Amino acid sequence: MKEKLINNLGLKILSCFLAFFMWLVVVNVSNPEVTGSKEVPLEIVNEQVLTKAGRTYELGGKDTVTVYFEVRTKDAYKIRSSDFRAYVDLAELYDVTGSVQVKIEVLNNKELIYNAESRPGVVRIQTEELQSKQFSLIMNTYGSLAEEYAINKAILTPDHVTVEGPTSQVGLINHVGIELNVNGLENNVDGTTEPVFYDANGNEISVSDRVSVSPAQIQYSLEISKVKTLPMDFDVTGTAAFGYQYTGVECSTKNVSVLGLKNSLASVNKITIPSSVLNISGATQDKVVTVNLNDYLPEDVTLANADDANVTIRLKVEQLTTRTISLGESDISMENGADYYHYHLVPARLEVKLQGLKEDLDTLKAADLKAVINLSGMQLGIHTGTLNMGGLGKNFKLISVSAFNIEVTAGGPAAQLEQTTQAEEETTESETSTENDTTKLQDTETSGANVG
Repeated sequence: MKEKLINNLGLKILSCFLAFFMWLVVVNVSNPEVTGSKEVPLEIVNEQVLTKAGRTYELGGKDTVTVYFEVRTKDAYKIRSSDFRAYVDLAELYDVTGSVQVKIEVLNNKELIYNAESRPGVVRIQTEELQSKQFSLIMNTYGSLAEEYAINKAILTPDHVTVEGPTSQVGLINHVGIELNVNGLENNVDGTTEPVFYDANGNEISVSDRVSVSPAQIQYSLEISKVKTLPMDFDVTGTAAFGYQYTGVECSTKNVSVLGLKNSLASVNKITIPSSVLNISGATQDKVVTVNLNDYLPEDVTLANADDANVTIRLKVEQLTTRTISLGESDISMENGADYYHYHLVPARLEVKLQGLKEDLDTLKAADLKAVINLSGMQLGIHTGTLNMGGLGKNFKLISVSAFNIEVTAGGPAAQLEQTTQAEEETTESETSTENDTTKLQDTETSGANVG
């Protein structure tokens, strides 16, 4: 087999070359027609026919068609897609089938192109009601401003847009806005940007190119200001009704961030809610007040977050209650008494009735009252007692103290000491006298013996 292929190899190669040469001669001499094709964009004309009827359209397939044509072999390389125009006329739309014929025009190389036609020859057009809807613009920012800076004011021009398109597409749009990168900003900024469409969940969405928005560009202006955090201050006035007590203030927010020029913020250290709106006169229950903080900010100072404007303030008022505490001698400090007297309460215990808040009264102990009785000047006998309490402070009010007396009797520590000393002295004198008597007796006996 190999020998057959190699045998006369030169003649075989020469014959192939001659055959190819003869083919080139025939082609160049005859220049036959060949069929070519190009992919051409499909244009839509007379859209206003549907627009006037309050409808719009969507192509049922691709937005291009394939154009087939005939051309001489030697001219085929000259043909481009731009030599053709493919279009459909919506004025010729057949409502029953939604079909319209594709028309082809040869724009260039007309003398070279023959029998140009489109495949497919018709396209389906889907029509739908046209909807026009107005949306207010919102501004979404991403990134972080420079430290201690915030957006004081944002102006969008215009502040709304009109969206027009197929009902099914416009219905996908929940709101329209712009997105701005504010990362690192500390100065005012202006510019333009395109609006963005969002769904009901706030996610950015893409819609058909049949949807148009007017205007297509939105101007924005951002005013960037210094931020300062201020504490809340409350100027409460008035007195609660009899039997009730004001116990303090609660607020839905403790600190608020404000914006302004550095000079404007320098003299602002707190936000004070005046007594004109925080009056508890005659109150028998909590008083709740809602205020707008913008009413109490200095000029050229604004809230960093508009949602912080309204705050709720609760002025707490509680009903007072009473409690009776029993005190004995061990709970009372007896002061300025004489050392030679005994002092006793009559009766042995006395009752103290106090008024205050229940929570405070429940935790109060007898020792907390720091009860004192002044015994100065009391002599033997019965005396009317007076109780003083240094531990009441502002939280408790003394309502009453049960009547009591102080019984003063002899025999205090000094008296007992005097009696003990006197007894010791008497004992000493007795012993001394006995010793003297014994000494005298001994002296007498000694004297008698000497005489004998």
